[in-house]
Amino acid sequence: MKTWFLMVLFFGTMQQMDGQEWFSDLDEAVDHAISQNKKVFLFFSVPDACEACERLEEKILTSDVFLDYAKNHYVLTRLEFLNTPGYSLAPEIKAQNLLIVEKYNKDGFFPLVVVLDKHRRVMGKVGVYQNETPQQYIALLSAFDDQ
Repeated sequence: MKTWFLMVLFFGTMQQMDGQEWFSDLDEAVDHAISQNKKVFLFFSVPDACEACERLEEKILTSDVFLDYAKNHYVLTRLEFLNTPGYSLAPEIKAQNLLIVEKYNKDGFFPLVVVLDKHRRVMGKVGVYQNETPQQYIALLSAFDDQ
């Protein structure tokens, strides 16, 4: 049981998606953003119950165009809320995620992307995926740089 918990904890803090590192711990992501002078790309998703979340991930977040852009601008962070029966997070991780939702996604919209500066200030948000191309989505995100 202890081994299983340590594996979940280890693999739960970072995920790989097409070679790009994804964090699931916002504190670690912010530390990484500070050290690399990048912004935090915070992605709220319900991958097993949200078609728009799946489309955003499939069409944008795994595209070479987005990943090439992201590696120079963002520390990628994902908070997933699964509805799968039998799936549950450790209580401390669940509590931490709920605090993050309360602060950055009060209305509970999914998918939601929040761009944070390295001081955790919201630079901008992108809500429902509306079939933008990767280039169009990057343009939406780039608009936050001017703020």
